[in-house]
Amino acid sequence: MQEDSHSYNSLRILSQTGKGYIGQCNCCTHFNFAYGNVLFVFTEDGLRGFQSILYDQYHIHSLSEPLPHGKTHLLQSPIPNFMLSFDDTELEEIHTMFQEALLVLEVDKIFSYKK
Repeated sequence: MQEDSHSYNSLRILSQTGKGYIGQCNCCTHFNFAYGNVLFVFTEDGLRGFQSILYDQYHIHSLSEPLPHGKTHLLQSPIPNFMLSFDDTELEEIHTMFQEALLVLEVDKIFSYKK
């Protein structure tokens, strides 16, 4: 956990949907990816790495039969017996969120070079 002075409400939102957001913390410049009831905290390299995993068919397993709650895609984690499950719409929404957030970061870099 972060130290007590860290504020989880001090975020610059880079992309947002009804189910989640990607934001950059103003305190430590880490990135939060929240979707449903899951929250990941990444460095910029971690954020980019997670996006590449989301687009790598080796890491996302598509199921021939949906799980009982309708999810058809599984993302295994490094934690044994822990996986994230998504349906087609959720996976597309997450892809879009990451594309938007990383585009904002690229625009930031372009403008920072012109100073």
